[in-house]
Amino acid sequence: MSRPVHISIRDDLRSRIDAGEWGPGERLPSETELAARYGVARMTIRQAVGALATEGNVVRRQGLGTFAANRPTRSAELLLSFTEEMRGQGREVQTKLINAAMEQPPPAVRSALLLGQSAAAVTVRRVRLVDACPILVQNSWLPCARFAGLAADPLLDGSLYAMLEARYGVRIVRAKQSVTAATAGEIDSAALDLKPDEPVLKISRTTYDSSNLVVEYALSAMRAGYPIETVMQRRSTPDGFE
Repeated sequence: MSRPVHISIRDDLRSRIDAGEWGPGERLPSETELAARYGVARMTIRQAVGALATEGNVVRRQGLGTFAANRPTRSAELLLSFTEEMRGQGREVQTKLINAAMEQPPPAVRSALLLGQSAAAVTVRRVRLVDACPILVQNSWLPCARFAGLAADPLLDGSLYAMLEARYGVRIVRAKQSVTAATAGEIDSAALDLKPDEPVLKISRTTYDSSNLVVEYALSAMRAGYPIETVMQRRSTPDGFE
């Protein structure tokens, strides 16, 4: 089956935006100009641009045109909650709780949380929207013995970390995470309003408190096109830099 033309155009426009042809806030060519460039009808361009807008790659402004979005960046330098990161960039953040419950966690989660064979975990699944676009679905597991009752009310102002600090006096101070490219899959694609074969970033993260105890193990799927910014610095030694 041949690929729809508007999908191919969407992908090409997305690649051009990612490459910096139109920077954040810059106006894209008009539908008429793009239709001439690609040799298609304006309706086809409208479909392609509409798909980009749904993804959060562009913003359409009535009477003004279509502009490359100023997409949020996740920082790997500062340990903040997702809500803190996005609000710090002036973004409108919403959190929709999908479910929270106690369960016997999968083996990989049990190992990450250092749980015994019969110990239960609290699982919290939520989707995060930035400027009304779903960009991140998060699955978090926490030791039930330490966070009893969390399943009944896991979020404070949309933030799991804020609830942990306010109710349990636990502040997360360290984390280690890995990021890989993958496809969304059936479950996460539904939460992110994507197709199952569309690309996402899969993020696994283990967080620790000030006593170096494991607090949370999280698996997340994030829309592609929202970069994670990493700041690296050489460590200094008495004789200079390593």
